[in-house]
Amino acid sequence: MIASLHMSLLGDFLLLAGETPLTVTVPRVQSLLAYLVLHRSAPQDRSHLAFLLWPDSEEAQAHTNLRQLLYHLRQSLPSADHFVSADRQSLQWHPAPDVHFTLDVEEFEQALATASHAEQVHDLAGVRQALEHATRLYRGDLLPSCYEDWIFAERDRLHQAFLHAAQRLMTLLEQECDYAAAIRVAQHLLRHDVLHEATYRQLMRLQALQGDRAVALRTYHRCASHLEREPGTTPSAITRQAYERLMQQDAIPGPLTSSLAPQRIAPLIGRRHQWQRLQAAWHQAIEGHPHLVLLSGCAET
Repeated sequence: MIASLHMSLLGDFLLLAGETPLTVTVPRVQSLLAYLVLHRSAPQDRSHLAFLLWPDSEEAQAHTNLRQLLYHLRQSLPSADHFVSADRQSLQWHPAPDVHFTLDVEEFEQALATASHAEQVHDLAGVRQALEHATRLYRGDLLPSCYEDWIFAERDRLHQAFLHAAQRLMTLLEQECDYAAAIRVAQHLLRHDVLHEATYRQLMRLQALQGDRAVALRTYHRCASHLEREPGTTPSAITRQAYERLMQQDAIPGPLTSSLAPQRIAPLIGRRHQWQRLQAAWHQAIEGHPHLVLLSGCAET
């Protein structure tokens, strides 16, 4: 009897009984497990499952295929009857009460919900912690080896949720002047979406804020190289303008270099709104809309 089971669907399929990986080599077994787990709130009609998995087969053949697939599932998953409830009409993922089951997709969505709640109560530390957890959990698109029609909408929904979470986390980290952490998030995002042009611009800006102008310029060339591999695609005008602005700069202004770690910006402690306005002016200047910013007040040491 398996006491605990963990399933990962984000990135490569993984099934762990305790600490022991279970081998599931038949792709359609992975697909069936994924569908049942993602729709575990209700029994799934066998005819519906057969049509989803074998849309081009005759109904009788599709049902035969489904019975054979259940045989392979039981071979791959010990004590399968403790996880899959089956009768003549339906199947349902329904782990026995004494089995601890976890799913990375569920953990990812719970982290996003935690971040949303923390945002509502203005708990920025909580937002950061939850978003960092969510982005770590996203190890890749939903079951990328599956090309069945049913999965595409769910895969895109989770991918968009990841993009939104990563971009929100980058913004939050930048506001906290934690540029190194924001850069790591941008790089993580680009590993999963190499054509996400807006993230290249964010990464260029963050690298410039750290004082790494040469690295920011190289990021533009990497962006252009990836985009140009797609027919008829080149960096947008706003990305090219950001690159040209960097080219024209002899140096990044001192107050925005990497030597200014968060603990050294004491004059702006407790002035988050003012700091955000200053950053916004700097972003617009990078994007091609220069502003004159006047800072006044007493210096602190």
